[in-house]
Amino acid sequence: MLLWDWMAWLNLHTPTVMVIAPAIVLFVWQYSASKRRTAYRVNIRLDRLHRSLELYAAATGALLREAGTADGLSPAEHATLVDKLLACKAAPYVTEDLLAQITAYMMDEQDGTRRTLLLRTLERETERLMEERSLLLRRSEKPGWGWMIVQQIQHALPFFFTVCLFILVVWLHGSLNPSEQMEDERWAALYVWSRFLSCLFSLLVVYPFLRGGYRRTASSWLQRWLAVTIALAALLHLAGGLTWAPYILTLQLLIFLAGFRFNRSKPRRSRPFVGHYFEEDELSLLKEQISDLPDHDTDQR
Repeated sequence: MLLWDWMAWLNLHTPTVMVIAPAIVLFVWQYSASKRRTAYRVNIRLDRLHRSLELYAAATGALLREAGTADGLSPAEHATLVDKLLACKAAPYVTEDLLAQITAYMMDEQDGTRRTLLLRTLERETERLMEERSLLLRRSEKPGWGWMIVQQIQHALPFFFTVCLFILVVWLHGSLNPSEQMEDERWAALYVWSRFLSCLFSLLVVYPFLRGGYRRTASSWLQRWLAVTIALAALLHLAGGLTWAPYILTLQLLIFLAGFRFNRSKPRRSRPFVGHYFEEDELSLLKEQISDLPDHDTDQR
C-alpha cells in the first residue's frame, strides 16, 4: 500500500520531482566535491609550510653555529651553510625580502651585520609560517562553532553559485524573446545583455573570495573589499530599470580596473634597504648597532 501511494505521489507531482531530484543530487555531489577539494588544498598548504620551515630551521641553525664560532667555520661546515642558504631560495613560501637578504649575505659573508639581518629575517619568516600553520591546523582539526558554520556554508556555495547561473541564463533567455514591449525599445537588447554581464561579472568576482582557501597577503583585505563593492553594485539593478544596466556595468569595470592601481607592490627603490622592509623602531635599532661597530679602515691600519 505504501509503495502504491509513493508511485501515485510521483505520478501526481512529476514536474516537481523532475526539478527537485536532480537539484538534490547536484547539491550532494558539489558539497562532497567541495569538502574533498578543501581537504586536498589544506594538505598541500601544510606540506609546503612544513617544507619551508624545515629549510629555514636548517639555515638558522647553521648561521647560529657560525655566529658562535670565534675562529669561523671549517671549509666543510661553510659549504654546508652555503648549501642550506641556497636551499632556502627553493622554499615554497620564500619571500622577496628573504631572497634579497640571502643574496646580500652571500656577496659579503664577512660582514656581521649581514648575518644579523639574515638571522632576523629568517626568524621573522619562521614565526609567520608557524602562526599560519597553527591557524590552519586549528581550523581544520579543532574548528570553533562559528568557523564550523562558515565551513559548511562555503561547501554549499558551489551549488548556490550554479543555481544563480541557471536563474541568470533563464532570465536572459526570457528577456531576449521577442515581445511587443521589447520591439518598441531600440536599445532593449543592449540593456538586457548589460544586466546579464553585470550580474555574471559580480558572481565571478565575489565567488572566489567567499570560497576562501587563499593565503593572506598585504593586499588581501583590499581585494576582498573591491570584490564586495563590485557585488554590491549589482544590487543597483533592483533599484533602477534596464536603462541603468550599461552604467552599472561600466561602474563595476571601473572598480575592477582601479584594483590594479591599488594592489601594485611597493617599488624596490623606495624601500629602506633593497629587498627588506623595516619598521621605524627596528630601523633605529639597526642604526645604533651599525654606529657601535668598529671602523674597518681603522682596523686595517
